[in-house]
Amino acid sequence: MRFPHWLKSLASALVLTATAGPVLAQGPGGPGAGQPMFQPAYGANDPGVLYPQGVPQGYQPYPAISPLGSPNIAWDQTFRDDNGLWFERILYRDREFFGSIDVTYNRIKNAGDKSLGSPHIPLDPVSNGLAGFNIPTFGQGATPGGGGGVVAGVSLPTSRIIIDRRVIPYPLSTGLPVLTAARINNDIFPIRGLSEFGDADSAGIQGGWGFFNEDGTGMAVNGFWSGALGQDFTMGQDSINGVPITQAILLASNGTLLFPNLTGNLGTTKYDLLFHMDTKTSVIGTDLNFYYPPVVRSQGFQIRPLIGGRYMFIDENFNFRGIDSGFSYGLTVVAGGAAGAAGNTFRPTAGTLTAEYALYEATLNSSVRSNLAGPQVGIRYDFGDNGALKISGQTIVGLMGNQEQFSLSGNNIGDQQGLLLFGGGLDMLAADARFASRRTVSHVSPLFEQGINAEMKILERLPIIRHLPGIEDTVFRVGWTATVVGEVARAGNSIDWRGFPGTPSIRAERSTWWTTRWNFGVEKRF
Repeated sequence: MRFPHWLKSLASALVLTATAGPVLAQGPGGPGAGQPMFQPAYGANDPGVLYPQGVPQGYQPYPAISPLGSPNIAWDQTFRDDNGLWFERILYRDREFFGSIDVTYNRIKNAGDKSLGSPHIPLDPVSNGLAGFNIPTFGQGATPGGGGGVVAGVSLPTSRIIIDRRVIPYPLSTGLPVLTAARINNDIFPIRGLSEFGDADSAGIQGGWGFFNEDGTGMAVNGFWSGALGQDFTMGQDSINGVPITQAILLASNGTLLFPNLTGNLGTTKYDLLFHMDTKTSVIGTDLNFYYPPVVRSQGFQIRPLIGGRYMFIDENFNFRGIDSGFSYGLTVVAGGAAGAAGNTFRPTAGTLTAEYALYEATLNSSVRSNLAGPQVGIRYDFGDNGALKISGQTIVGLMGNQEQFSLSGNNIGDQQGLLLFGGGLDMLAADARFASRRTVSHVSPLFEQGINAEMKILERLPIIRHLPGIEDTVFRVGWTATVVGEVARAGNSIDWRGFPGTPSIRAERSTWWTTRWNFGVEKRF
């Protein structure tokens, strides 16, 4: 493009007439008389002369702070590798938050293995009778005794004598005041106990929230709750079509509604009309962990220590309810009494029912509430990154303070027939046989927990779901966790059984308790 000569002359004249003024790269500062002053690039600056006013101590203008540097740098390191090359490692501030929610499938250790009632004389697996006391020979001559005799078709050992403070684990089924009238047969009169229960299962929920920083440090809080894990064992019934069963109904039916089940108290109570027991456990727990920088770091793998605290609450209940018919009777059992033998009904023989005392109901309710709290340490290990698949796990040990709250109550725990025959005519049903007690005990329980989780980015590939807002930052989770706690009291095991006129009492009996859970859910990252 060409300009006319007269236009160039006019533009030059206008430039010469323009007013000139000073231009400062930085505002005035310092005590000078209005003279501009530039602050130094290095060294300590007096906050009183910094411009703009109010900047922090150590503030530096260029070139002390490069305009090309990022203010988001959290950590940088310069180092030389084995080949002599220098590198600079820079970590930008990048805190990642996460929140997760899972449904869980829980399993809790069974309620225990203790038999109901007072401890009984051990049973001999060979003779199918009482084990008794072995008579020693001291190496002198043959086995003493001239024969143990036969009771209900069962031969008793010749070298044993039945003397024991524990109860005989068989009812006096005939009503006669002689011990040999008891029918010794384990198939007819099974001794019931907590072994009727297995490990308990139920559904629950768990969740977590926390964050991790760019250097691997972080914090996480987690919590879980298992639904009430309940089991029950019942034989017999207390009513038919809503009508309570009475002794008159039992006589009219020739006792066919009766089925003996045993617990040992003063002697052994048969609870032949109804035998019911149940157990229920629920668990809730939460922990807070702080993660340190990784102590091992490589491509796709890192290990970092953790420290934190935990609280757990274990609520366990055991309940027993038994109804005794008040009858003595003979049983329809063929010779030998083997289970399944032809003709066996294990029911009273028609016409043999004799009322010895009134029909009565026995109850017992036991509960243990364990409050556990204390510190824990462990390690977390991660395989992979936040790509398509990431596997992480935690191994934790802790030492928990355990406060256990025991509660026990009930009524009519005792052997009414044994009391009438061998207790000087003592009548439990004519007295107040109720009982109740409470106790709180504190001690220490060790804890171990192992967990593993797999996180997969599969939701954004599923039809319909992938179009949901925010799904690109959500992963699917599946995992498994096992928690083991030592020295935990169980509700069914912590009962010292005593028959009337004594009463059951609390006797803490502790064992190792555990729970496992599978979790399935999602985790949102933001």
